[in-house]
Amino acid sequence: MLNENLEQQIESILLKTIDNANTQPVKLGDYLYIKGRIGWKGLKKSEYLPISDYRIINGESLTLSGIDWNKAGYISAERYEESPEIMLNIGDILLSKDGTIGKIGYVDKLEIPSSVASGIFVIRNTRQAEISTQFIYYLLKSRLFKAFITSRTEGSVIPHLYQKDFMEFEFQLPSPDDMKIFDDTTAAMFSMVFSNLNENERLIHLRDSLLPKLMSGAIDVSELDL
Repeated sequence: MLNENLEQQIESILLKTIDNANTQPVKLGDYLYIKGRIGWKGLKKSEYLPISDYRIINGESLTLSGIDWNKAGYISAERYEESPEIMLNIGDILLSKDGTIGKIGYVDKLEIPSSVASGIFVIRNTRQAEISTQFIYYLLKSRLFKAFITSRTEGSVIPHLYQKDFMEFEFQLPSPDDMKIFDDTTAAMFSMVFSNLNENERLIHLRDSLLPKLMSGAIDVSELDL
């Protein structure tokens, strides 16, 4: 609920910043590196490993709230290294492009080398001097981009977002001064959103590891004064 409120505030600031921009429309794709897993390199669930030094974000671990690392899978070094174009960096944005389109995550941490499964775009800001990554992230989460996705996929039997769609999505790019104001105004909120997500993830992991032990009696709580 707290994150929902924070993100609503950020979106409101973003939309106001765009509305006030007195500039020519630009194409979002001109500012991005966009890659997905090549079809013939698709991964089957049977290839996932119980543990390894390489992780993979799939459709289940990219949620409406962001990346759930507790649900991410593990893959072999060979599977990771065969696709250098989708090796994740801190600061990358992930966006689902098949099925439930528009699930979005931000890579704010990388404990081990990680990649993505089919159905997810890796999006990277290539022009940080002109547009901030947090601006791009919240533009992709905004009702503007959601309406655009709906217009592109409405009536499709199997909804799909293409790379060329990013080239056709236009918006008013704020001036450098207005971009700085947006960044300065939303920086603390942006940081708090991911701090909250990480804390929720930690608590869920703790619950999932302790609950089976409590249920089996491996942890004795009979003498606790509750």
